[in-house]
Amino acid sequence: MRVCFFTLGTRGDVQPYVALGRELIRNGHEAVICVGESFRQLVLSNGIDFVPTTSDLMAIALTPDGKAILEHPIKNAKLALQYAKQVINPAYRKTLEEFLAAASDADMIVYHPKALGAVDIAIKLGISCVSMPPVPITYPVTEFANLALTARNLGRWLNKATYRINEKAETSQIGLINDFREKVLQLPKRKTGLYTYTDGKKEIPTVYPVSKVLFPEVSSWDGHVFLPGFFFLDSKDETLPEDVLRFIAAEKPPVAVTFSSMPLSDPVKFLEKLRVALKATGNRAILLKGNSGIVCESDDLICAVDVAPHSALFSRVKGIVHHGGVGTTAAALRAGKPQMIIPFSTDQPFWAKRLFRLGFSLTPMREKKVTVSALSKAFTDMDDPDVLRRAGDIAAVIRSENATADTVKYLTEINENA
Repeated sequence: MRVCFFTLGTRGDVQPYVALGRELIRNGHEAVICVGESFRQLVLSNGIDFVPTTSDLMAIALTPDGKAILEHPIKNAKLALQYAKQVINPAYRKTLEEFLAAASDADMIVYHPKALGAVDIAIKLGISCVSMPPVPITYPVTEFANLALTARNLGRWLNKATYRINEKAETSQIGLINDFREKVLQLPKRKTGLYTYTDGKKEIPTVYPVSKVLFPEVSSWDGHVFLPGFFFLDSKDETLPEDVLRFIAAEKPPVAVTFSSMPLSDPVKFLEKLRVALKATGNRAILLKGNSGIVCESDDLICAVDVAPHSALFSRVKGIVHHGGVGTTAAALRAGKPQMIIPFSTDQPFWAKRLFRLGFSLTPMREKKVTVSALSKAFTDMDDPDVLRRAGDIAAVIRSENATADTVKYLTEINENA
């Protein structure tokens, strides 16, 4: 079986497909990932075939215009419209043809919902397709609202209604999709949202690469969504820098602090609060600066580095303060360490609220509400026996899951029954 993956976005939008692609190859199948040039090394280093797309959101984010639009979308609304017309749309039109070429010899397409046109291509080629969003955002359920809109529970009817927005996701691109359908696929134009949940004949299978243990109350997706567990992309080559290892070994385990690609609104003030809280509680920290905007040199209190592999770091620390991205959240859960989430946007408030409600994280709070006393309490609570027990309990469940292997079996069954 040869599986072709379509995805666009940041590393969090790509890594799950790399993890699954690697498992497919391990089980004697073939895999190819069609994504922006920014991820060539990540894909090829895991032994997976790579096909570049003209659409490369990571590269766009590094351009002056792209950065301005992402950081201040409302302020730069006019620029965003011009950029979409001149850069984004032409690139995506080319990407549709690149998707088609990449899947020409595939038996199945597994796609990110951002990869609009995936179902159209699968229908033309006469092969199966499977939707695999990195977070539970597409299938309409009654137990929680669409996390792209709110982390609040709106009630069963309104919760389910919020997923109607998914049917409008391709509105701005439908002209490009129909141009591609007519000129390349030799298919007639279609309406927006036609293939959101079905291919016109049957429901499109959906895989969420997250753990079902975090959704004990959800039953309305049973029989429709496959939840095998989190996908982890571990590597034997992932090691910590020598200065980090020395810092960890010098005293008792430190706290890890990371916000990944999220920029703090006031990095100077946060660093000041962090230092005071660490001193007040007799703790130290390893700070992964990432794109937080924090400027900090290492000293006896804080070991500051740009990045470090979570799989190698989290198991060695006392606890973790992070932004609540699904990948970081999963790594913290698997490590079995207490965690405090300071969410920013997208799915982060959803995970912060859910993990706290389930007892798997400390009290979450937004950056503007973080105080020295709040950080101090979190560092102290990370030593609480009940907190440690709950962290260990959920870690045991996460580690017991064979997520990628089970998903390979799931895809194989779909292919055999197609």
